[in-house]
Amino acid sequence: MFEALPALASQASAAPAAPQPVVVMSGLVALVLSLIVWPVVGFAVVLAHEGGHAVTASMMGGTVKSIHMYGKNDSRGRGLTRATGLGPVGGLLMLLGGSLGPSIFGLGGAVLLTGGHSDAVLWISLVFLLLALLQMKNVIGGMVAVATGAVIFLVLRYGSPDGRTFFAYTWVWFLLFGGFGHVVASHWHRGDAGILKQKTWVPVMLWSAFFGMATLAALGYGAGILLNIVHPGR
Repeated sequence: MFEALPALASQASAAPAAPQPVVVMSGLVALVLSLIVWPVVGFAVVLAHEGGHAVTASMMGGTVKSIHMYGKNDSRGRGLTRATGLGPVGGLLMLLGGSLGPSIFGLGGAVLLTGGHSDAVLWISLVFLLLALLQMKNVIGGMVAVATGAVIFLVLRYGSPDGRTFFAYTWVWFLLFGGFGHVVASHWHRGDAGILKQKTWVPVMLWSAFFGMATLAALGYGAGILLNIVHPGR
């Protein structure tokens, strides 16, 4: 099903990339959201994290059975994605795909934005949210998917071209910031790093350091793409 996403992106109307002040301002807005209201908006990053698990499992030939999201009293969400039909390598890659998922989605969005495909970023996000909703098996996860999708749909339906572009840039910045922030926030509890330790005997601290460095590198590279400093494919 994910093979149709590049076609969807190419069909969306392209426009020139946003001016530099718009890119910077949208990044500042995303940074403020990530720092100040993370207990609320952070659930969207948790959803992207679980989406990373699901996409990786599907790409490895597995079947996603369910996605759950949970709210904790420390205001940080948790999630659990179950898939079948994966061998040892596929299971390992699925675990890696979760913590790296938001950052990878953000990098993909950054590339699309530099090509002027801001609407495509939002439509593809909406498709992913719909697919996640279909696999969601609890109320909290369903509410997060519906709320996030509703915001994106309203922007697509009623937003001006400039408004949609600004929102798309903010959304991509948020995924990049959130990808790193979620790894940092998850450092002190057993998550993917703890499961990876059980499967590989590599210490949790090393897995946490790997995820931290990878998502920080993705943030830097994505920022370079958005700010027109880095030009992928050239």
